[in-house]
Amino acid sequence: MFRFRFISVFYIWGPAIIFCSALLSTSVFAIDGKAQLTGEGFSNACTRADDNWISFCNGYIQAVIDSIRVDDNVCLPDGTTRTEIVTIVEKEITASSQLQPMNAYDAALSIMQRFYPCR
Repeated sequence: MFRFRFISVFYIWGPAIIFCSALLSTSVFAIDGKAQLTGEGFSNACTRADDNWISFCNGYIQAVIDSIRVDDNVCLPDGTTRTEIVTIVEKEITASSQLQPMNAYDAALSIMQRFYPCR
């Protein structure tokens, strides 16, 4: 009798429980767009004359460099410094109304693809 009730309850509530679990677990991975750094935010941070912000910009660009994959078509020449890359990225973003609203990572990567393409 207990087994029969459990099975019938599971058939009724089981799909609902599975659906709710799946729904709740996927919302954990949603990223709030406000939490992402835009090109404009990167440009504003990197034009401040403060050692902390300069370190932030260097670290951000290093993270972009560390995430470059072969199919990204970015080949940094030997001797290229992070400071050179930060300077190029910041100037390009500051000068472009198209890059400013973009995600800063995407904007930086697209600039590196243009300035340092693999040949």
